[in-house]
Amino acid sequence: MSQTTEARRSFERLLEWTIRVEYPAAATFLPEAGREAFLDYYRKLPGLLDPKAFARYRRGMWRSEAGWVARWIMQRHEATGRRPRVLDAGSGFGTYAMLFAAVGAEVVGADLRPDRLEAAESRLVFCRQSLGLDLPVRSTRADLTAAWDADYDLVWVYNALSHIEPLERFLDELRSHLTPGGVLVVGDINGSHPGHLRRLAGVREEVHQEYVAPDGQRSAYAVERTFPPGELRRELQSHGLRVVHHELYWGGSGVLAEPLYEGLLRPLQMQWWLGGRIARRQLMVAAVARPGA
Repeated sequence: MSQTTEARRSFERLLEWTIRVEYPAAATFLPEAGREAFLDYYRKLPGLLDPKAFARYRRGMWRSEAGWVARWIMQRHEATGRRPRVLDAGSGFGTYAMLFAAVGAEVVGADLRPDRLEAAESRLVFCRQSLGLDLPVRSTRADLTAAWDADYDLVWVYNALSHIEPLERFLDELRSHLTPGGVLVVGDINGSHPGHLRRLAGVREEVHQEYVAPDGQRSAYAVERTFPPGELRRELQSHGLRVVHHELYWGGSGVLAEPLYEGLLRPLQMQWWLGGRIARRQLMVAAVARPGA
């Protein structure tokens, strides 16, 4: 079995466990503080009795930003002989931290919200009990605009760049703490999509706000700051990073058969400057810029 095939099986095994075992049982093991939000957030998972929907979901996830990271982890692990160290910045309920640990990473999940972190820890315990999988994930409450105390091979920011405030401090810390050959991977909405902009206009009045935790701890917080593809590139480049991969997701990736996806859709996605008002999501990968580059 190839390394890629093995990584994909581990990735998909955890997806299937979430749908068939974890989500139906969530009310029995998740702490009350995060339970309702977890159930609501994942309510659109494909139904247990719809194998075709699950097959589309599984293919789409492997072809998504998370699948790109899973393949990178596998390649890095194979090249170095050690588990890559991954920071899940804004880890929330810990879904991606668990997926990346399942394919070979050592993961630190960092978030401001204690209820999300508590839920993530409970999920790890339930995974160990019900699936027999002891995932190397550590959850920590952290403001990632403050000083970091460790280096990482990969920093994953999924739907969270829009909340980090001030973003400049986060990017400065990231640049200082990426290992040689390490990357920042951003998965986010396409901030120039009209539908996204209309939706966000109805859910927030001011971008720059403050998050107050239940214990009174205060942190600067942005509410859905949007990044059109060109603006995101300029933002990272202005802070000493160089973009090494950028693609836009047009939708339908889980539906298409492999030849159509690889021969038609994926080449189109790679033309990141196209479809700024059509594509719904974007994947951007950046590394520390070399002096003089």
